[in-house]
Amino acid sequence: MLRKKLSESLTGRIFIITLFILLLSGLVTFALIACATPSTYTAVLTDDLARKAGELALELSATPFEESGTALDEFIRTSGADAMLMDPDGRTADNGSTLAVRPLYEDDSTVVTEAGSGPGTDVVTWNADGSVAVTMAEQETISVGVTFPDREGEYMLYVFPRLQSENLAVRALVEMAPWLLLALLAFSLLCALIYSRYVTRPIVRLSGIAARLANLDFGWKCANGRRDEIGQLGRSLDELSQKLGRALSELESANTALRGEVEREREADRSRMAFFAAASHELKTPVTILKGQLTGMLDGVGVYQDRDKYLARSLMVTSRMESLVGEILTISRLESQEVLSREEADLSALVREQLELMSELMEQRALTLKSELCDCIAISCERALLSKAIGNLVSNAALYSPEGAVVRVRTYTLDERAALSIENTGVHIDEGALPHLFDAFYRADKSRSRSTGGSGLGLYLSRIIFERHGAECKIENTPDGVLATVVFAP
Repeated sequence: MLRKKLSESLTGRIFIITLFILLLSGLVTFALIACATPSTYTAVLTDDLARKAGELALELSATPFEESGTALDEFIRTSGADAMLMDPDGRTADNGSTLAVRPLYEDDSTVVTEAGSGPGTDVVTWNADGSVAVTMAEQETISVGVTFPDREGEYMLYVFPRLQSENLAVRALVEMAPWLLLALLAFSLLCALIYSRYVTRPIVRLSGIAARLANLDFGWKCANGRRDEIGQLGRSLDELSQKLGRALSELESANTALRGEVEREREADRSRMAFFAAASHELKTPVTILKGQLTGMLDGVGVYQDRDKYLARSLMVTSRMESLVGEILTISRLESQEVLSREEADLSALVREQLELMSELMEQRALTLKSELCDCIAISCERALLSKAIGNLVSNAALYSPEGAVVRVRTYTLDERAALSIENTGVHIDEGALPHLFDAFYRADKSRSRSTGGSGLGLYLSRIIFERHGAECKIENTPDGVLATVVFAP
């Protein structure tokens, strides 16, 4: 369990590694100090004794031989070392010192003394030929030449440090070792905890930010003021978050637009299928009528014996079918044609042409035409298609107005946009039918639509033509009648 937690925690692993390194470093340092202390202690003590021995030699050089014992004893007491003074003949010189080293035995050939006490004892042997043999334990014997003002020849001062194999410094270290180890452990734990937290805190924070980034949460910022590599990583994550957020927003917008486009295509397909179904139904009825009339005439059954009468009726049915097929072909061409062949035209001139074509119908229905056509309203259009759309609006106004009604036609500009309005008085359309007037084969007055020869495609075709010209068309009721308004794009 602990291994699993450590494998999942960077902070824990860094803490353990740092603690191990600190403890190991402390133990190695302690061991090196313990090993180096004896030799260092001996070297320092030996150097100090050599300096003091040199000072003693200077002092003795100005002191009579008989009075030098006091100085030698003082040196032995203050330095904590043993000393021996030898005369020029290699014999022990008795200068009255009570603390100087005395020989164990002495003959004509050798002088043997024992310097110091304990496990670090030196045995020094002086041979008659002047050579000195020192049997040393762990310390060095210091020798200094001394001259006295009242004696001839050079005396030799030998100093023997009183060293032990285990000096006080090492003993103090050993006694303090448990406390030092506890202090080292506490210090290592504290340093490892602080270091692991300091090192891994920004990494843990960046890990949390990366997890939020993986969950597509881009509403955050690192806000890291560090200038090192971790700070650079935080700023890179900020930049990555912003770019991914923008990319995701753009992707969502594109996806929304695509869904809308797909839905519009589906709606267009449904409308197209409904259109062809309605067109098939509209064509089926006159075909059935035409077939019945022709069959009756061929068989000479009943009233169909009057062939001239029913031939004329068949011709009327055929004409209506021809008009319907022509409008269907026009709609199909508009839907498949991506770009219209446009030219500059005067809107008022196009309206005036359609009014002239409908003048006879208006006279037959005793309609009063009131027109207000502004000159020089230029628009870019395909003349034939736009004339057909305007003609459909004018013919609807003439066909569905009661006798004696007034038809008002007006061209004008609205916010620098060309506009056309056609109002026929004396009639209103049910409010529920207004949104469906531009649907294919929709008839607001089904009782009289066929008698007027309408195909049900006029307003549907007009809407398509106006939309292809960037125009908006709407039909609404007014207090006097019905108003159709077309506003072209600028």
